[in-house]
Amino acid sequence: METYHQKLSLPPIGFGTADLSTPVEEAVWDAVRCGYRLIDTAPVYGSEEGVGKAIRRAEECGLANRSELLLETKLPPNRHGYYEAFDSLNESLERLQTDYIDVYLIHWPVPRGDEETYREKNIAAWQAFEEMKKQRKVRHIGVCNFLERHLLQLMESGLSCPEINQLELHPGFQQRGLVRFCKERGILIEAWSPMGRGLLQTPEFEAMAASYGKTSGQLALRWSVQKSFLPLSRSSSRVHMEQNLQIFDFQIRPADLKKLDALNTPDNHQDIWSYRRQQMY
Repeated sequence: METYHQKLSLPPIGFGTADLSTPVEEAVWDAVRCGYRLIDTAPVYGSEEGVGKAIRRAEECGLANRSELLLETKLPPNRHGYYEAFDSLNESLERLQTDYIDVYLIHWPVPRGDEETYREKNIAAWQAFEEMKKQRKVRHIGVCNFLERHLLQLMESGLSCPEINQLELHPGFQQRGLVRFCKERGILIEAWSPMGRGLLQTPEFEAMAASYGKTSGQLALRWSVQKSFLPLSRSSSRVHMEQNLQIFDFQIRPADLKKLDALNTPDNHQDIWSYRRQQMY
């Protein structure tokens, strides 16, 4: 498997646990057996307990040690603040049945109802994150869905730069300016919904994938890898889990990359996220 980010020692692809159609423990158990070593979860997904059980099962069966299984979880939107962040971390540690988190992220920059106070709350939460890292309760700290202004609000307060920003990214929604901003500051970009959740299922996209002997999902994931993103794939099917790992035996040709890049639009994102509202703050 290709090396991804030497500084953070993260694998090139992760497994997501939001909205799985099968029990979380069984899905994550299958994912670990397939070879996934970075598992992404969050309190709002309701998947932490299932992830913890699957990780414990993998250890007990000798499939993988805890040090090989990287756990990534998040601070819920309603827990921003210094002491709230520590409380939330401890609750996640208990649900995950572990004594440290590999990657801890602020899930959302502007929680609903905190539009006037989110800046101060984010700063307080980030101060807690820095202390968590010093205490070795977490290995890496980052954010999700942060725009340029949200990142600058942290850094201009004299705080450290996030190591990771997890964003919705796929050929139909590329957030190019934000991606460039993060890369210039050495922020690793994780891609959620890297296959677009059906947004890329067009005859043209499928034909391009077929030209490589791959599925549309594999082509979209490969696009993320070639863009230096870390995609978080998600599936309840073991067959699809295995397929999603089979993206390191081909390269998208420059001409096809150009075609995929041309699919970008500012509106082709998931409507479950309030992007229009997000831009206001």
